[in-house]
Amino acid sequence: MKYLLLLLLLFTHTAFLSFSQGWNPVGARSVSLANTSVCLNDVWAYHHNPGATASIQEISIGTYYESRFLTKELQTQALALAIPLKVGVISAGAQFFGYEQFRNIRTGLGYSMKFTDFLQVGIQGNIQTLRLGGNYGSTTSGTVEAGLLAKISEKWSIGISVMNIGRQRINPLSDWFVTVLRAGCQYKPSKKVSILAEVEKQVITKISFRGAVEYQPAKSFFIRLGAQSAPIEFALGFGYRISGFSIDLGSKYHQTLGWTPHFGLNYQFRKHEKD
Repeated sequence: MKYLLLLLLLFTHTAFLSFSQGWNPVGARSVSLANTSVCLNDVWAYHHNPGATASIQEISIGTYYESRFLTKELQTQALALAIPLKVGVISAGAQFFGYEQFRNIRTGLGYSMKFTDFLQVGIQGNIQTLRLGGNYGSTTSGTVEAGLLAKISEKWSIGISVMNIGRQRINPLSDWFVTVLRAGCQYKPSKKVSILAEVEKQVITKISFRGAVEYQPAKSFFIRLGAQSAPIEFALGFGYRISGFSIDLGSKYHQTLGWTPHFGLNYQFRKHEKD
């Protein structure tokens, strides 16, 4: 029964992500906003919109852990790093999904820069590895991602990203790595409130619509709410920032399969503290 349940969960997880080998939504802030993250410009933009990392002004690093549907075989770990240069920002990231019998690994490097105060663009390359247990072996391939972030005004911004440009295959005779097209906007009616909306289209699935709100009731405390379609999921999370550290936690909820708790820890190196 345990193995039948595991197979069912693996199948369901694959179906929900449209056979999305090579990429999972990561970053505790993003997941708490139901993955409405194409306009977010923190260190986790590496995994969501390479162009958004160009706004980062200090060295930033982050770690993430998720237990999908409270099942260890469906766990995800991820890392993200951004280093500002004299011109542009270089970034790196990795994510690991699965367990010893099925492991999906994505690692890579990216570069982004501001062309004007209005427009910033980024590109990245990733190495995708899929490992299967037993005698099934592993396969490795490369993908290219790109994105842009346009700041229309102090209150409005628009983000667009494309993951796996060219639709690379897992190997020459099998399925493709997932290709994801995302477009969204962010509206800030005040310094304490951000409203986000986004659409996502994977090549072989229906369009997914997402919306989220981030509210800052206190100087260092954040409350996050989000929802998405295809599949229908709801998200809730909290964040706390102090002395360069940010701790984020929350959970997503699927009506059939239940909860997916997640946790993230980030650190931003600062030359001058302003707390």
